[in-house]
Amino acid sequence: MKKEDVKNTDAVRTYLKDLQEFPKYVLTEEDKKSIQSDRVMWMTRKLLLKRFRKTKLYEETEKDILNKITLSIEKDEPVHLIILFGGYKHFWNPSYPRVDWAELFNLRFMSELVAPLLTVHKPGVVLDYGSEDVIMTMMDNYPEKDLDAYASSFEELLEFYTKYVPSNFKISYVRTGRKYDSDKLKNKITESLPNKRTEWDKLSSEEKEKRLKRSRRSLVWNGQEDWTKLNQKEREEKIIVSKIIEDTFYEVEAEFLGDYFTGGTHIPVVLSWGLSDENATHWLTLGSTFASTTDFWIGRGVLEIQSSRIVPRVVSQKQYGAIKDRLQKISVKEFTIKGFGSIETGESISFNGP
Repeated sequence: MKKEDVKNTDAVRTYLKDLQEFPKYVLTEEDKKSIQSDRVMWMTRKLLLKRFRKTKLYEETEKDILNKITLSIEKDEPVHLIILFGGYKHFWNPSYPRVDWAELFNLRFMSELVAPLLTVHKPGVVLDYGSEDVIMTMMDNYPEKDLDAYASSFEELLEFYTKYVPSNFKISYVRTGRKYDSDKLKNKITESLPNKRTEWDKLSSEEKEKRLKRSRRSLVWNGQEDWTKLNQKEREEKIIVSKIIEDTFYEVEAEFLGDYFTGGTHIPVVLSWGLSDENATHWLTLGSTFASTTDFWIGRGVLEIQSSRIVPRVVSQKQYGAIKDRLQKISVKEFTIKGFGSIETGESISFNGP
């Protein structure tokens, strides 16, 4: 091993060791004055810090969060954050179907976001990772056993990670399909497909292609069912139906979830979806890490070694393909979780592109 490799290895292991210690927030004198003046506003501003957000701050977003924090304080309840997400690991990822470092990096990122609130609000914070895996087999042909494997590995990661968090910070993995009659939801989607297909056929070719971009990368051709022998026309039809199911699911799911995502004291959080035009209500849009917008369940976690610091990154398939030959794998002993025995690192890596 080269001398610089030894240096990097020591730095990475020190970084990962520190990662197991919860990021404590120490109140400054300015903080104390602001809290005494208006604790609700101080807590709201901490949740809306620019370095965590990936979109500009909208007035309605700030107002909604301020109102919910006010309600949390009045009821003496935790501030409740909910991230709704796919609930699977994208099949391109080497760790598929299990979590990898990307999920851990996001846990740390969210911990840094809420750390200030934990110091001043005794009931603390609840963070739900709301898995929408209920639709992934129907929509993208993900095998049900692989969705179960992802959920188990995420819960295993949480069991490990939460040993190091304050007692007033509760993190849960919630499979949202268990909160309602999932068969009824799927039946409603199926019933809606003919009308949705008619609407789809009226779209321009340009609009169709724009909407299908993500769906083309999402289908598992040899998944719950084997679609590998389909011809090109049949494959195109599967992609179109997948997109229509996705859009219909988002419309239908809200009535099944009730007020879980946005009601009461619940603060909705979105990641890359929040950057799209579909985020019309301007829900709080965060990154997967400070440096990444690629969703943690879609991307892969790697460490970038810069001259003065180590940066956790969540990289897309395209980004990973461009850098994988320049990555060094470093063994890790501190993390007793399957799949966390090593981590990929690279020096001053360029992460341009989607």
